Amino acid sequence: MSTATPPSLPSWFGRALVEGVLIVFAVVLGFIANEWREDVADRRAADAAMGRVVAEIEANIAALQDVVGYHEAVVERIGAQLAAIEAGEAPADGVLFDAVIAVMDRGVNAPGLSSFAWEHAQQHGRLDILPYERVAAVARVYEMQGNGVSATWRQIVELLFAGPEIMRAEDLRPSLRFTQIGFAELASQERFLISQYERLLLEMGEGADETQG
Repeated sequence: MSTATPPSLPSWFGRALVEGVLIVFAVVLGFIANEWREDVADRRAADAAMGRVVAEIEANIAALQDVVGYHEAVVERIGAQLAAIEAGEAPADGVLFDAVIAVMDRGVNAPGLSSFAWEHAQQHGRLDILPYERVAAVARVYEMQGNGVSATWRQIVELLFAGPEIMRAEDLRPSLRFTQIGFAELASQERFLISQYERLLLEMGEGADETQG
């Protein structure tokens, strides 16, 4: 009894199979390479965005350092003015605008803090690839900037230049004390924000070293 011989495969089948596997491998490798290139591009974009944020923070620190001493001096000058009034060496009644100008030779002198680089990085999704903890730390400090120093500065401006009342003669002591409290709070917030910014830059530098390492 004879057994049937299984049909033999065409001679080209083996070559076609190898070529098919190579094609699939090349396609998969292409996808992997493309994804790697996109990851590298995203990483570079995130690093560039954070570089701009770091530069903005450094500029904000310089701006704060430029005005905080002046704001502390205003607090001392108002204190001296109040002391002179209490001692009878200066009149208690007067125009608040004139009294303020006497102790604020540079005006309110806002620090002019910027948040453009940070907001731009957020809006364009440049930071999604970075560790959450690092991005959250930056966000917290910028929140301190907006809700602390910037908000207090706006309140002082509104107090001093809200309307014609500042040009009326009145008992200066309540308004001067309130203005002194405002500048004392502003200077305190500026000192604190400087320390928080410097600490953040240190942490970001250490985080970058660990990532590169």
